[in-house]
Amino acid sequence: MISNRWLLHKTFHSAVLAIFALTTTLFLTQNALATYRPPSDQKAPKGYTDSSGIRGRCDSFGNSSLALLAPSVHVGQTTSSHPTFAWYVASRQKLPVEFTIYKLEPNEQLNLVYRLELYSFPGITKISLPLQKPGLTIGQRYLWQVEVLCNRNRPSHNLVAAAEIETVAIPARLKNMLSHQQDRLQRAKLYAEAGIWYDALGEALAGNNQGKLGLVAASLLQDLASLEKLPQQGISWNLP
Repeated sequence: MISNRWLLHKTFHSAVLAIFALTTTLFLTQNALATYRPPSDQKAPKGYTDSSGIRGRCDSFGNSSLALLAPSVHVGQTTSSHPTFAWYVASRQKLPVEFTIYKLEPNEQLNLVYRLELYSFPGITKISLPLQKPGLTIGQRYLWQVEVLCNRNRPSHNLVAAAEIETVAIPARLKNMLSHQQDRLQRAKLYAEAGIWYDALGEALAGNNQGKLGLVAASLLQDLASLEKLPQQGISWNLP
């Protein structure tokens, strides 16, 4: 299991995906950033979450404190059997959080694949499915969920965010291009242009969120919010 966190120094409104205001001192030309293009055969979620992807009420934590860094209007894709999942928390209150992955069965049942409990942390948290665990299956859709355990005795009060992910076979052309490319920035761009959201963001978040990779992650999130026609709430990515 890989879990890395970075602190973002402004409050984030979780009704939208994170949009990062890029400062002039960190400005890169558009050609240097990744551009996310949704899959040509993009699919709508099956309806296991509401339109916002958030449910529950957690007054002590703040209902606008949690956002998954993933598509919500369409199903995001990965070519990895052990992909990276990421979310953003604005609240500084430390509460237990449960991360779960469910397999979506044809009969609309949810079968638990993986569960991990950790604590919330202000900023971005990313988790990769552990390599020692069975991986996700190509052609299968899954639901992943982050639940803030506000009150263990009253689960209905917990704050829950969920999104769907589909594992797909890597296209031959993309596989060939990636085999000749070790630079994470360029790999993130290739995945983004091919509509492979989770792999693109995973590459961008694989570094320490400084310099170009940090801006690539910001660019991807900005693209996603624009595509999903969400209001753009800016926050600064204050890099050390």
